[in-house]
Amino acid sequence: MDGVAEVGRRIGQAWAAFGANSHVLRSKKIAQHLKTKVFNQCVLPVFVNGMETTTLTEKSAERLRVAQRAMERQMLGVSLQDHKTNEWIREKTRISDVVEEIESRKWRWAGHIARMNQDRWARKTLE
Repeated sequence: MDGVAEVGRRIGQAWAAFGANSHVLRSKKIAQHLKTKVFNQCVLPVFVNGMETTTLTEKSAERLRVAQRAMERQMLGVSLQDHKTNEWIREKTRISDVVEEIESRKWRWAGHIARMNQDRWARKTLE
């Protein structure tokens, strides 16, 4: 599967995970720090799962960030018409950036592969 299709699939699955937890994430009665924990533990892993080996272009990175910001806006109960900056949204939600998390996992995966024995299939496939 190519990177563009994989990013679209990841975004769709992340929205499904967001919807499954929407009773918490969209609630006005639950504190934001608890919503952040739920998002970072239930939705963010769906975004980044398996993306270690996918090529991430600027366009696909922006698609991931746009989807994440849309989810953050829903968590805060603000719309695009409220004209809140991305920095303001991120300051309020304190959620980890999806692209930074993917890049971190890519480096972790690269280190794991580099330490592998030369005979392992993952190392042979990569080389």
